[in-house]
Amino acid sequence: MTKEKRTALVTGGNRGLGLEICRQLGAKDHIVFLGCRDIEKGTIASENLRKEGFDVRPIIIDASKSNTIMDAVSAVQSEVECLDVLVNNAGTFVEEWGTMPSALKVSELKETFETNFFGPFEMIREFVPLMLKSSSARIVNISSDMGSLAHINNPDSHVYEVMGPAYQSSKAAINALTVLFAKEFTGTHFKVNSASPGWCRTDMGTEDAPLSIVEGAQTPVMLATLPDDGPTGQFFSSTRTGAKMEW
Repeated sequence: MTKEKRTALVTGGNRGLGLEICRQLGAKDHIVFLGCRDIEKGTIASENLRKEGFDVRPIIIDASKSNTIMDAVSAVQSEVECLDVLVNNAGTFVEEWGTMPSALKVSELKETFETNFFGPFEMIREFVPLMLKSSSARIVNISSDMGSLAHINNPDSHVYEVMGPAYQSSKAAINALTVLFAKEFTGTHFKVNSASPGWCRTDMGTEDAPLSIVEGAQTPVMLATLPDDGPTGQFFSSTRTGAKMEW
């Protein structure tokens, strides 16, 4: 087992935003466990980051499958003394853009919540014992500007015209989970926050997005590396260059 560096686990780490979060945490001298559903893709992504000089290790995690989460806990425990950072980045968007709530299929809602809500909940619950061994644990839940209830209901908001009810509901729910876990860990070394990468140029965001992946990853990484006097139980967005977003 090793503890010469801070340790981090990022789900959905083999591409897009997750990969860039892994890169930026690696650049900040973290041992990074790159969570992926496909170990071949994760291995390739990890090898590429190692060529850049970072200590990145692939690990199988499917946020919608409990057995892979439990196996990941055992795998991380076998390599490091504690886990300092958990970034719940893995997510999915299954409905068509513009779907009205009344047209949403129950199966689409359930599939979305399995990955976007229940997965992060189970990741936090199962990794808490290992994170309790850290002197400065940081949990970052990847949310979205589209999960802000204040903006969903504000005609002047940049997300008001967006309609993706399963995705938006799951991100509003993960924000609630952030607040609840932050309350549980009040007065401890744990800090739990939500981060929105904003509209950035990922597969989901498309090339039309105004923010780069590098810019989108900066807010999650900032929250993953907060000082001891940093905030907890808050929501921050890359749309605002890392400043607070309304719930």
